[in-house]
Amino acid sequence: MPQSTGSLKYSVQGSEIPVEEVFTRISIATPYMELIEEFTLLEQLRFHFSLKPARNGMNEMEILEKISLAHAKDKYISNFSSGMKQRVKLALAFFSEADILFLDEPGTNLDSQSFDWYLRNLEQLIRKCLVVIASNQPSEYPFNAQKIDIMSFK
Repeated sequence: MPQSTGSLKYSVQGSEIPVEEVFTRISIATPYMELIEEFTLLEQLRFHFSLKPARNGMNEMEILEKISLAHAKDKYISNFSSGMKQRVKLALAFFSEADILFLDEPGTNLDSQSFDWYLRNLEQLIRKCLVVIASNQPSEYPFNAQKIDIMSFK
């Protein structure tokens, strides 16, 4: 959505990024973001990474291994549990080459093992890009996160 007043510029190391290319620099994962249910997991990865490069040049199999879903690569997304879908959404965001990562309630539907996976990957990413997390769950933030309470700005 464009700004209602003023101007908004996006730049990297002093070089302005054209507005039509900003999407290539941002990744997002939300519980309500839809995946393509008719795709298999492998098809979903191929489609997504045809539009946005993978972080560190990772390939599909490396990503499948990182999310512990290689066994489900030919399974349709429509047959995934809500936790598996959330892990895929996080993987698409985590493993896309991006300067800014937006996460909305990232721990939604994750079991304890997947939540640990989320925290490990998050810890690696906060050194590589700006991460913005919207959540009421303190466990979803890294221990050293700078927190902004939006209620303070009403």
